[in-house]
Amino acid sequence: MIAGLPRFQEGKELYSLHLNMAQECMNVFQKCHLPDVASVEQSMATGLDEDYKKPKNLADQVVRLLDDDAVTLPDRIRLIIQYILHRDGIFPTDIEKLLAHAQLPQQDNELIRNLDLLGARVLRQIKDTKPAPVPLFPKKPPPPTNLQDEVSLSRFDPLIKPMLEDQLKGMLDQNIFPYTKPMLDGDEALNSQLSMSQSSLRSAKPTWARTRPSAMEPRQRIFVFMAGGATYSESRACHEISRQYSRDVYLASSHMLTPSLFLRQLGDLSVDRRRLDLPLDRPQRQAPPHVFEKELPAQPSAGASTGQGVATAGLANMTISSGNRPVSSSVGADSNGTAEHKGHHLPHLHLHGSSQGGRGAVKVAKEKDGKEKKKGFFRF
Repeated sequence: MIAGLPRFQEGKELYSLHLNMAQECMNVFQKCHLPDVASVEQSMATGLDEDYKKPKNLADQVVRLLDDDAVTLPDRIRLIIQYILHRDGIFPTDIEKLLAHAQLPQQDNELIRNLDLLGARVLRQIKDTKPAPVPLFPKKPPPPTNLQDEVSLSRFDPLIKPMLEDQLKGMLDQNIFPYTKPMLDGDEALNSQLSMSQSSLRSAKPTWARTRPSAMEPRQRIFVFMAGGATYSESRACHEISRQYSRDVYLASSHMLTPSLFLRQLGDLSVDRRRLDLPLDRPQRQAPPHVFEKELPAQPSAGASTGQGVATAGLANMTISSGNRPVSSSVGADSNGTAEHKGHHLPHLHLHGSSQGGRGAVKVAKEKDGKEKKKGFFRF
């Protein structure tokens, strides 16, 4: 009966969708042997094994994974890169052996050597006495025993996490992370804090009169910009710091890095710059030429200008005269000399003018409301 309810069916479909997604992820996780790959990667990234001790036989574990057909080619390249970074450089013959075990093409050898362009050391000589680089932040103590099983595959923390922790504690090294503005002296900072704390009690709202919970109050904001792209593990570290210290941490970057994108960009470091088609090397966009063209004034044609000149000259030579002449054959004149047209007396106006040697007469008669009107005649 409950199974037939609509809400139960909708919830069952949603749960089944999530269960199917989780099952598909678990199938990929087991098919590509990702638990073994992740365990070796965590040991090389942190320098400690699952028991938080110095790892042993890492080279044998890496070779075993490189020979495994279930491990994908991108994962094999990443294993070789992490092993080189963990050892701070290896011999050239060792790189060739690792590439042979991984069955990678020769072009991937150039991809691995491009790590030198990022500041990492790839090749090590036999008599090389260069010391290993000092870590920026000290290693954290191991977590409690009851939590070691939960974090066995996520032991590595990106450097952004200890950096934010030192920043919140006021212990961040100013030589490595200098201020963009001059820092206040101890006395000035103390005076500024005292001036802010010594505000009037009348203007301050009492704590017992708060109407909203403390979770809705504004918190300190920290903005972190990661140049060259940020990873999702760094985003997770910012979220953990925000939740642990009750701060709003904002991570900004040009783009988000994925393993495949990082490998592609690492290989592009040795490619000819003209083939990369970088936005900086592209020609600057320009507006089309017709945008900058000025509109010329319209010039009249020859025929139109001649006709206009003739008409103007004809109007200039016109004279206006009034007379008591008959207008036409269709208009009759009575004995008094007035024009008569179908029983109506119409006013007439004679315009005499000449144009290009010819003379003509224009006769205009107007009639309105059947009433006789005369223009040009004044009789007293």
